[in-house]
Amino acid sequence: MAPVRSSPLAIITLRRELAERYARINRLWVTARNAYRRLHDAPVQNLVALRDAAQRLDQLDRGRAALLRDLKALAD
Repeated sequence: MAPVRSSPLAIITLRRELAERYARINRLWVTARNAYRRLHDAPVQNLVALRDAAQRLDQLDRGRAALLRDLKALAD
């Protein structure tokens, strides 16, 4: 089977869409990180909220890393 060739315009469009998704998930990650830090630095810690914030931060971090890998792959 021959490799599928994409047009340069399709690749540029895909890069732009991935870059927009990365920027959006990065903003969500920064927001989640700030929420986690606020909960962690609180004088009285709500452990359930802290655990939920840590899980959200981890989930966003994995998504952000996957998008970054995809962006790097398209750059080649």
